[in-house]
Amino acid sequence: MRGSVLVCSLVMACGGGGGGGNDGGGDPDGPPSPACVEATTYQDITNIESEIFVKSCTFSGCHNGGNTDAGMTDLRAGAAHAHLVGVASKVDTTRTLVVAGNPAASYLLLMIGQVSPGEADPPGSAPPANIGLMPQSAGGVLLCKEKRDAIERWITAGAPSD
Repeated sequence: MRGSVLVCSLVMACGGGGGGGNDGGGDPDGPPSPACVEATTYQDITNIESEIFVKSCTFSGCHNGGNTDAGMTDLRAGAAHAHLVGVASKVDTTRTLVVAGNPAASYLLLMIGQVSPGEADPPGSAPPANIGLMPQSAGGVLLCKEKRDAIERWITAGAPSD
């Protein structure tokens, strides 16, 4: 249950971004927001922390280093790398949140809807129904594709710390 709350909180906290690239939950087929367009220019943890995680995942006590299930996965600037890379998922303890250089094996990408369970390495299951995909607070709207792609590029590049 504790792991479910953590993942649930991770999803809830990582605010939406329009499934098709419209950051903010608008028309998913509409043009991407400026924040989503900007995400196409980076693959480094510094920008991912400050422009995706801090803005979408660390508010309302979620993923902000607090002493809660969600807060323990600290996605604040300067902290996310240590809480993601090589760290076992609390939702699915057989998975690692970020496997440097291997996006298909990185459970974070499954949790944000970038990798489907069948594309995962090894193939897996969708997040439990009581958790769902992140961000939970976005009413089922995923981070925009451009932001999810930026996270995947960072992982593919070896998930460097700078």
